[in-house]
Amino acid sequence: MAWQVRFTRDGRQRLAGVLRALLIAQLAISLVMVIFCYNVTVKVMSLLKNIHKVTVMLFYALLLLHAYCMKLHYTSGFRLISWLLRCPHWPRAAPVTRLWLISGCLVALNGLLVHAACKSTLKALMKELSSSLRIGISHYLSEPTWKRIMDTMQVELNCCGVESPSDWHEIPWINMDFLNEDSELVMKLSGTDGKALPPVSPYSCCSPHVLAACCHDPLQQFEGSWWGSAAGATLSARSCRDAVGAPLARAALAIHTLSALALVLQLVVVMVTQLVVRSALQAVARGDWTGHHDRVIYYYIIILLQYYPVDYCYIARGKFPSFND
Repeated sequence: MAWQVRFTRDGRQRLAGVLRALLIAQLAISLVMVIFCYNVTVKVMSLLKNIHKVTVMLFYALLLLHAYCMKLHYTSGFRLISWLLRCPHWPRAAPVTRLWLISGCLVALNGLLVHAACKSTLKALMKELSSSLRIGISHYLSEPTWKRIMDTMQVELNCCGVESPSDWHEIPWINMDFLNEDSELVMKLSGTDGKALPPVSPYSCCSPHVLAACCHDPLQQFEGSWWGSAAGATLSARSCRDAVGAPLARAALAIHTLSALALVLQLVVVMVTQLVVRSALQAVARGDWTGHHDRVIYYYIIILLQYYPVDYCYIARGKFPSFND
């Protein structure tokens, strides 16, 4: 049994309104995706400065390209809807609509591919970031650029170290030139490479949530009770890798959620568009596509379409050419 869809002209208008609302929702999804990821990208780039700037820009450019494809596709849908309402007798309505639906499904599926690409890019970025931050710790006192980057990141993100605050105690970043070589404690903490591994962290590791005095340098404390866990309690417990990865992970989750939502809405768009096309074809077959049940006008239009190369929408507006033209 064939699927019959019968709508009046007002019913087709309301159905087209539902389809327009779905297209607006898809455009809103693309806009939210661009704005959210832009804010995340700007925040991360302001912290990383020039470190892995190309990777972060590639991440945002990929999202921007996908959102722009969504904008082009769903904006063209408004034009298609107007054609289906004004010119339902258009002979190319079915193939053009089919092509538009196929491209929409491809755009929606591309969102999932973009999410997978962004996820793998972020994973590689986090791996490279760990190596870069370790280099930054080792050059903290020798290169002012790395010192500024590490201090800015640790203060603004309230973090310490690469993967844990103890990274400052495991990576040699203090040269013997900064210490008193005659001290027994310094000689005990120094290594064979001329660098020492004292339990000292920079001031930027201090947690702003602790009301007590920060003990980032226990060697300068007179009381031995500050050594160990008491000193670590005044430092930020979160690692900088997790602090930088948190907004990027939220961006990846948002992309995944919005892409899945866009795919679900695309399925609804396909069904509603099919209803609009079928109702338009049924209206043309019944001869009531203009809202008037006058089959004489309908057959007159069919004759004109067969023998005269006229503009379809010119006829749809009720302006019929003469046979003498």
